[in-house]
Amino acid sequence: MADDFTQCMVSNSRMAARAITRRYDAYVRPFGVTATQLSLMGGIQMLPGSTVSALADKRGFERTTLTRNLDRLEQMGLVTSAAKGRARVPALTKKGEALLDDLLPLWRKAQEELRAELSSNTFTDSISLLKRLAKV
Repeated sequence: MADDFTQCMVSNSRMAARAITRRYDAYVRPFGVTATQLSLMGGIQMLPGSTVSALADKRGFERTTLTRNLDRLEQMGLVTSAAKGRARVPALTKKGEALLDDLLPLWRKAQEELRAELSSNTFTDSISLLKRLAKV
């Protein structure tokens, strides 16, 4: 009997992540950022004073992905970084805070669309499941 790769957790989780990312990207792209960058900005706001490594751990980013996106956000004037020993501590600039304020209603709209598409219970269960899987 052949293995059924349609049931592969890796493939299915990657396809789902790409589809969700595309949806959020469609909302924020007109503002010159990606959904990943929006998520990073939200993480910086939620976890002030965190180092790049701590943000990567707490927000589920690959460190290289986080650094690449952080560099881009700095180039755009949305984030600044300070040294803390040998570590880098990012913070939103006033421009970054203003953009995040502008983007939050769009993020909420994307969240609500997915909640409606999946049903509120399925959405909540999916978030819980994803959090559990992130700890595997």
